[in-house]
Amino acid sequence: MVPPARDPVLELLHDHEDLNELVRSVGDTVRAANDPDAAALAAQLVELREQMFLHFAREEEGAFPFIAAVLPEVADEVTTMLHAHDAVCGAVARMVHAVRAGQVEQTRTLFDRFELAYMLHARAERIFLQGLVGRLSPEDARQLAELVGTV
Repeated sequence: MVPPARDPVLELLHDHEDLNELVRSVGDTVRAANDPDAAALAAQLVELREQMFLHFAREEEGAFPFIAAVLPEVADEVTTMLHAHDAVCGAVARMVHAVRAGQVEQTRTLFDRFELAYMLHARAERIFLQGLVGRLSPEDARQLAELVGTV
């Protein structure tokens, strides 16, 4: 049996670092000027949305169901993460709609709410994922890596 090239839990943690950087970049654009370039902001928000949806899909369709099955004692925490994903994704979708409708001030207000929700979720999920490091058997880690595409 060959172990995974990378710990899949650590890979999911790394994805959060990438998302955090995108969130910071969008925040910089939202706050940089009185009248930010709506087209540039829309492009950033679409990129954030796509990366966030991809990351959440990896977790929701692969990692979380598998982790809950292997470690049933964390099933309630998984459910909490799923609900937070819905809230964060909804906020990003609303921001994309608002900026495309030319509602830059509304986008700023939505971003402030999104940023808080995202930070709280990212912190909780980081703690959750860090708590999983080393708890999976080598075979479970291999299967998880296949599910989330890190092999």
